[in-house]
Amino acid sequence: MKNKILKVLIDQKDGYISGENLSQMFGVSRTAIWKHIQTLKKEGYQIVSVTNKGYHLKRKSSDIDQIALEQITCNSNLVNQILYFDQVDSTNNEAKRLGETSDFMESLIVAREQVKGKGRMGRTWISEKDSGIWLSLLLKPSLSPDMVSKITLIAAAAASGAIEEETGLVTGIKWPNDIVIERKKVCGILAELSAELGHIHYMVVGVGINVSQSVFDESIADKATSLMIENRGKPVNRLNIIKRFVEIFEMYYNQFVHDGLYDSVVEYNIKKSVTIGENVNITIGDGTRTAFAKTIDNAGNLIVTNEDGTDEAVFFGEVSVRGINGYV
Repeated sequence: MKNKILKVLIDQKDGYISGENLSQMFGVSRTAIWKHIQTLKKEGYQIVSVTNKGYHLKRKSSDIDQIALEQITCNSNLVNQILYFDQVDSTNNEAKRLGETSDFMESLIVAREQVKGKGRMGRTWISEKDSGIWLSLLLKPSLSPDMVSKITLIAAAAASGAIEEETGLVTGIKWPNDIVIERKKVCGILAELSAELGHIHYMVVGVGINVSQSVFDESIADKATSLMIENRGKPVNRLNIIKRFVEIFEMYYNQFVHDGLYDSVVEYNIKKSVTIGENVNITIGDGTRTAFAKTIDNAGNLIVTNEDGTDEAVFFGEVSVRGINGYV
């Protein structure tokens, strides 16, 4: 009931709606309507009431909830369904479970907390309640399976752009899937695929952004940060970041999937790269070697110069690339 009332208030835009109209609309007493309005106020929505006019939503809450997510993605042609959870094992797992159903819709999955958040190479991603942005996109791109790895770079460009627009902070991209600020990781991207030869069942793009953490475990304190730390305690509107991430991702995604255009994504990743121009450790399986990161090619691969002087295209689905003297 509360969310239904909120949706009506949002739809009124700059207008008012009376408690009497709301009570008739939902078949409850005006007192019940008043109680739901008080709950919405406690959740951060600024709702004013004027005699003989009714209720008016003055300002939307910046909190993440089902209604808010639906509002910020209402113009999206990519996201057809929003799933919001108080707690999940991981949003990627939730997306994959949905992807295994018949006739699933392309969806945005968001959670307040992940209890089994994960990164690449089986690493753990700590995802405490309301401390960050934990989301996944469930997609079914019309591509051959060998092409979808490029979508990781699309997500990196979208996350970088959204963070910069909302916070004013300068981000870098550690190829292929991490966003860094001042050489510390603030965002990770995990893309997963279900496919068979020549056919994609679904693709999941998971994004985790550290927002309000002030302290990290000493095991990662030297390579992890949050938007609040880097922005010196200034509050961050997570809804705005999610909105811009979806919008930028959709723009690049449509250019790539529908029009075959990818140059702008590569150019952005090159411009923001903290990997290019550095000596890096490349780990494949149990082996690690050193190379010089030269550039990113049109396919999104990292071009490195090996110690013997030969150039090589490194496909990121098979490797881990890290700095010689640390994370970056």
